[in-house]
Formats: sequence, C-alpha cells, structure tokens
Amino acid sequence: MRVRQRDLAARVLDFWGVRTPAFAPSVLEPGDRQIVSINAYRLWATRDHRALAKKIAERDDVIIIPESGYRQIKKYDDDVTLEDIVEIQVEAGFPIVASFPSARVEDAITNARLAREISSKPLLLEVERSWDYDKIKVFTDATAGWAWGYALASEDPKKVAELAKAMPRNKVLVIYGIHHPAVIPVLAMVGADVFTSGAHARYAQRGDYITEASIRPVTELQELPCTCPVCKNRDPSDLRSRTDLIELHNEILFEEEARKTRNAIAEGRLFEYALRRALTHPALWGRFLEALKGETLEWILENMPFPKNASIYRFDGLEIRRPEHILGERMVKRAKVPVEWCAYTYPFGQTYPPEITAKPTPEQVVKAAFRIPWGIDPPENAKWVLRHGIPRKILVNGEEIGLIRFEDGFFVPNIRGAKYIMEKTTPPHRRVVVDEDGVEAVRERKPLLSSYVLDVDPELRPNMEVIVVDAEDNVVATGKSALTAREIAEIDGIAVKIRHRA
Repeated sequence: MRVRQRDLAARVLDFWGVRTPAFAPSVLEPGDRQIVSINAYRLWATRDHRALAKKIAERDDVIIIPESGYRQIKKYDDDVTLEDIVEIQVEAGFPIVASFPSARVEDAITNARLAREISSKPLLLEVERSWDYDKIKVFTDATAGWAWGYALASEDPKKVAELAKAMPRNKVLVIYGIHHPAVIPVLAMVGADVFTSGAHARYAQRGDYITEASIRPVTELQELPCTCPVCKNRDPSDLRSRTDLIELHNEILFEEEARKTRNAIAEGRLFEYALRRALTHPALWGRFLEALKGETLEWILENMPFPKNASIYRFDGLEIRRPEHILGERMVKRAKVPVEWCAYTYPFGQTYPPEITAKPTPEQVVKAAFRIPWGIDPPENAKWVLRHGIPRKILVNGEEIGLIRFEDGFFVPNIRGAKYIMEKTTPPHRRVVVDEDGVEAVRERKPLLSSYVLDVDPELRPNMEVIVVDAEDNVVATGKSALTAREIAEIDGIAVKIRHRA
C-alpha cells in the first residue's frame, strides 16, 4: 500500500494496481473492468456456479472485492454455510475472501477465524453497523492479523469514522451498497477507500437514470444531462427500451465520481467538492454536517495534512467552520500567538476572502513562523532578509539557519536551524527517531522508510516539518512528514521526505 495524496481524512492509495477512492460495481462477471464486487452467495446460487467460478478464476487482471451475501442468505432462509461461501470464493480465485458478519462481536470473530482456517487468503471482514466504537475496536484488534480490510454497509459518516479510527491504517475500508455517487466524496472525507454498489443495475431495471443530483425515470427527462459515451448524441427516447445502456450510464457516473474525488484530494479541494456534492440533497447535506462534528471532526483533524498546498476558500453565508481553520485556531492558541500576526501564516494567510486584513510587522511574522509549528521563539539575535516586505531568510551571526516558506509562512530549518530547535525543545517534540539503518539510509540518500523509525512525536501530521534524529538525539536530517504518527507505526512506506542532511 502506498499513500499518494491526502486531504482531510481521505487518502489516495495504490494497491494491486487500483487507485482509491475507487468504485467497484456489484456484478456476477467482471467483464473488462479493473475492479468489481461479487456477492459470493449470488455466485453460489447460480445454477452452473462451478463453471462460472472457473471462468472468473481465469481472470488474473481484475481485483475482486467480495461480499458474503449474508443478508440474502438470511432473507431467503437458505441452508448455506460459511464453509460453502468461503469455498466458492476460493474456487473462483478471489484474492480476498469475505467472512460472515454477526450482530455479536464474539461470533463475528469466530466466523473470521473459521474462514481463515478454510483459506489462507486475506479476509475482508464486515463490521455490524449497530456496533459502537468499543465493539468495533475489539473486533479489529482480534482480527487485524487476518484482514486485508474491513467493510461497512452504512452511509453514516460517524460510523465510517469510527471504523477508520479502530482499524489499522494499513487496511482498506470498504463501504457496501451506496445508493448514489454523490455520497462518495462525503464518506471519503472521513476515510472510506472503496465503494461498492449494485444500484447502477437495480435502477436501470426499473428505467431509472442517475443524474449528478438525483435519480429520475428516463421517461421524465427532456434531454440527457450527460456527455458520457452512452448519452452523447442520444435522446431520452433512445434509452427507454435499452436497460443495458441505462445501466452502463449509471455505472459510468459512479466511476466518474470516484475519479473526481481522487482529483479533489490531489488538489487539496476535497472540502469544497464534498460540500458542493452534499448540497444536492438534504439527507446528504445532513451527513456532510455530521462529518464536521464531535469525534468525527477530531478524526479528520488528526489525519489532515497541515499545512497543505492549496488556498482555503471561505464561503460567506455558510455557517461552517472549515477543519483547516479549526486546527489553525487551536495551534495559534497553544502557541500564544495573536491571530493578528498570522496574515501570512497558514491557514489564515491562505484563506480567500481574507479574514485578517491588518498587516503584521516583520518581527511578528517571524515569531508566528517559529511559535506555531515549532512552539519556540526565534533566536534573540536573529536577523532576516525581507522579500516584498516579508521576512524570508533567517540569519544568526551572519549564517542562515533556515527560511520562512512563502506558501505557508512557517519556519523551515536547515541543519543549523534544526540544532537550535533541538536546544529549545525536549524529545519527542517534532522529532522522528530512527535506528542505525535509518541513519545509513539518509546518508546514502535512500528513502527514509517507516520501518527505520523507533519513536515519533505523537502529534505528527502529514506535511509537518520534522527533525530526524538518531537514538542519541543527534540531528540526522530535516524533512517533511509523509504520514501521521500512527501511520508510521502501521504502514510500510516513506515516513519522511528528506530536505537537508547533517
């Protein structure tokens, strides 16, 4: 797993050739798709299921997100066992195997253990939506060693955030059965990675056409509000007897929503995009607001890049405080910096329209640049070089110790600056402690991987400037964190992007 980009609590991940957030349509045959969801019970219940399973198994170029079909089994009161469902998944060559969920945590753990005994493949384990955080945590702690990921059949951002928080960060979070594409960016905000649904086909069977904001009978449309390959150069009358074309259009809209969400994450614009999509329906708007409250908001703040390379738009008339501003206000308060000093400092200096109109003095800019990210004052004898009237290079006794970055107004130290910060702070403040292999990797200009890390500042967030030190607290390098403190312990990947080496 590789974390490519991130925004809020969303991540663009690479796994097995798939990039998340991703949509996996629920189908029986993969066709030419790269990723699909297959209901194991539907496969088992197919008349010639062994022949179909063999056909699926021949496809080694598709990622299959499994669903056990437990709800259908209960609905039809079918005499199908967990062994039957696991064996058909194995026979069909599923790279991941789904176990049965259960209302009781103990039974769900037992089911997962049994599935693991039948197959050595990693498991996708569904979490019961009625569980609270404590029950989810018990389940994920007991099964993490077997799990590829965890699934939830809910569009409630609070429940999604609870699962994202409870499960290890090197697992994939799957949402089963979403009803409309617009929910994808809202749930991605709190950490959902993969979305499955059979709604594209179910709606098509009754002649319903998905638009960006609704689901409408195709017979009610005056024209097709879409330029996808299905709709371009066609009229609604062309689709009225073509269930297959409506289904294809509906699936394309789900896939495009996932692609647009990935792009919004990469641009640092997920908040704006999710807000715009949430305004398409009151229920979805309620979910969006729910994501910005209580423990769900705290989860976003814990994982959000700080700073990030994007302007922060403020919309007058919407009484919503953005997560970037909430975290910025907390950091300013803790650093005991008057907000008036932050006209050039993230996130206030990057906000449009501006909230702070007063121009701080160069001395105030420098103090904010040190206090907010590092929690210390600049050296008493510090001098600075102005650029366009704003301090940039910071000098001590004529030697540069770092600079104030134009994009966010934070002090970025070189090795001299790092040593000054070390003198004024105590471990593990803004430190990433690495072992001897990590020290050697830095010297040889190799990536600094999380496997080298011994200890880390627990408040570390992506994009924060950090000081890499050895076990004796000697400066090894400076750089930018790529992961949260928790992710460094749980994900194999690059922990710090090195900027200066000692």
